[in-house]
Amino acid sequence: MNTHKSLAALAATTALIGGGVAVAGPAHADARGVQQRAAGTAALMPVSYTSAVSIKKIRIKGTQVALRECPRTSCLVFKRVSNTTLRAFCQTNRHTTKVSGNPWWTKVTLLTGSDPAWVSNHYVRGAAPKAPHLPNC
Repeated sequence: MNTHKSLAALAATTALIGGGVAVAGPAHADARGVQQRAAGTAALMPVSYTSAVSIKKIRIKGTQVALRECPRTSCLVFKRVSNTTLRAFCQTNRHTTKVSGNPWWTKVTLLTGSDPAWVSNHYVRGAAPKAPHLPNC
């Protein structure tokens, strides 16, 4: 194996082990050891940045609305929020509990960052029954 290929393989392996990096195209190191990428390919970037395009913001209506570990009312409450904005990733009505007749739930995080949680679409402003422009999970 030549030096350039082994350096690229080592860089990709180290990046993946180091915590969630997406490799988008071939990369190699130049004579000084500086990481290069082929023309027309994306650079190494954290996985969270690769999916940022599909993330939407939603507004929660109500006070003390539960953010849960799964899309059911029987699931653990991670946090309670009141009249706030959250990052929304997707929504589902599969294996959920209806809240005021609405079976749809949205996967969210806090704007400041948090573990993913679920909120009933009953509490999402403008979601009757689904949030517009938000993909299904």
